[in-house]
Amino acid sequence: MIHLYKFKDLNILLDVNSGAVHIVSDLVRDILSFFDDKDPCACKAADWHAEKAKICAALAQKYPDKALEDAMDDVETLISEGSLFTEDTPEASVSPESRGAVIKAMCLHAAHDCNMRCAYCFAGTGDYAGKRALLSLETGKKAIDFLIRQSGNRKNLEIDFFGGEPLMNFEVVKELVRYGRTREQLSDKHIRFTLTTNGLLLDADKEHFINAHMDNVILSIDGRPEVNDRMRKTPSCSGTEEHIIGKLTHITENRDGLY
Repeated sequence: MIHLYKFKDLNILLDVNSGAVHIVSDLVRDILSFFDDKDPCACKAADWHAEKAKICAALAQKYPDKALEDAMDDVETLISEGSLFTEDTPEASVSPESRGAVIKAMCLHAAHDCNMRCAYCFAGTGDYAGKRALLSLETGKKAIDFLIRQSGNRKNLEIDFFGGEPLMNFEVVKELVRYGRTREQLSDKHIRFTLTTNGLLLDADKEHFINAHMDNVILSIDGRPEVNDRMRKTPSCSGTEEHIIGKLTHITENRDGLY
């Protein structure tokens, strides 16, 4: 099985069973679109030359003959080397825990979106140069199950709700904390929850839940108002300091009393 996706101007190809990662050209990407990624054996058919001829004919109007021939040879080499369309064997599908790769911490992106537009944002203002979206409850639960399953004999685990801005998906965050507490009781684990927030969406209810259930809360601000407002703006380009300073102060002052 392969997974082929685009990130910015890169075509990234993951061969799931071998773990091999390739950066490929637009031409190779188009070639691979002819194969069923759920049937890797199709790429090892006896009539490989006929398969090559069919693909080259289909792409002849888009690419020169020599480029097509070279790209097909590259694909064939990767297959023969075992780093593309590898078969799903027990050795290929061995779990991280079986390999000794015990996991003790997880960063859950509750939101690939943000309500700020910081000038220096490494996450592309929250969408990571992709689609703005929110973590689903179902996916979040599967992630927690995976962490517990792969934690080996470690008792203390960590989950950080991150973004973007996780408060944009706070109902799911709350449900995942509740789910995590249930799972840790059943598995004899302890999960330390952390939430990283810019504070814009903080209110009394969110503050109470965070202080009551989060082991850590990470708050972000850029110091003096003139510095913060030059770099950390709302989507409408207004400054944020006056909207967050009171909320950040309040949650920190009340944290010891609630937690």
